[in-house]
Amino acid sequence: MLFISDFACPNTGEVALPGGKADEGDADDAATALREAKEEIGLDPFLVTVVTSLEHFLSKHLLVVVPIVGILSNIEAFKPVLNIHEVDAIFDVPLEMFLKDENRRSEERERMGKVFTVQYFDYETENHKYVIWGLTARILIHAASIVYQRPPDFVERRLQFNLPKY
Repeated sequence: MLFISDFACPNTGEVALPGGKADEGDADDAATALREAKEEIGLDPFLVTVVTSLEHFLSKHLLVVVPIVGILSNIEAFKPVLNIHEVDAIFDVPLEMFLKDENRRSEERERMGKVFTVQYFDYETENHKYVIWGLTARILIHAASIVYQRPPDFVERRLQFNLPKY
């Protein structure tokens, strides 16, 4: 079974994937992703094999987001160390969940005269309920569609932007 690790951001209630802005010393997007994962959740970059980057996304703050996919070679060797200034919790979510119509709701929104769907996925661990939505959900729907080579069981209306290729 394939799992994706998300984390809950302190004081915001937001669920996100590790990541952030590139630093001057980062060689590329993969280096940024590995550095941010180390800073936020203590993931040793030497445990990760970077596989690819996914299609770029545009955040609601008009920032270009480049999802990086990596394989954790030894999950037992990963000992999370949460940056308490950035992360409240870390949890695993089955990736296939983002293709199913279960535990999902959506709402239509409009931006710049275009209608799009915001997806919300409810996920429960032993001691907490999480809502994974917005950009994080869009990235995970896209990743799941690639991994499982099928579209989601629901209609997804996305805003289309002509983002530059890097």
